[in-house]
Amino acid sequence: MRMRNLLVVMMLILVSACQNTSKRPSDLIDCPEIRPQVCTMIYAPVCAMETSGQFTSYSSDCTACSHEEVIGYQPGVCAQEK
Repeated sequence: MRMRNLLVVMMLILVSACQNTSKRPSDLIDCPEIRPQVCTMIYAPVCAMETSGQFTSYSSDCTACSHEEVIGYQPGVCAQEK
């Protein structure tokens, strides 16, 4: 009985954790598999989506994709940071 209750609680936690994931925007540009090591200083801001679902502004697509936690980006500064 105790094991069954534990299983039910674990399933509820798993289901609730899955509901908090952010939707991936359809116009998100994927970062390349081989991440850049060096980037130019050209300022062309992008809004990058991280694996946590959070959006963060970076100075360029190269700078954003050099971070392992970034999965993709959109041109322009993130809306919540304007």
